[in-house]
Amino acid sequence: MLTGRGGVTAAAAALAATALLTGQAFATTSAQANGTFYYTDLLGGSQQAVNPTLNTCQLVSILGTSVSNQTDATAILYTDTSCALLANPVSPGSTLTFVFKSYRMVAVHDG
Repeated sequence: MLTGRGGVTAAAAALAATALLTGQAFATTSAQANGTFYYTDLLGGSQQAVNPTLNTCQLVSILGTSVSNQTDATAILYTDTSCALLANPVSPGSTLTFVFKSYRMVAVHDG
């Protein structure tokens, strides 16, 4: 049994080495929605995100004022920049007029 700080460090290193050898370390996969999320900003500019990443808070450059969600995921619109305040969901294929500062795409689950 390994003890002390050196033992913990050695155990962590051994675990990391095993994970690297088996191909299980640092596997990163970013799930994405299929389709395009369109929004209009406060100045009337058209913006879009093609195949947006799921479950990640995305900021808009200028306040968003309306959306057209042409993806297979639900878009959640927020009035703050950290995807925490006053959420408003927009289902796939739907449009909505709503002032927002950030959004998050979440998968639609059957069931």
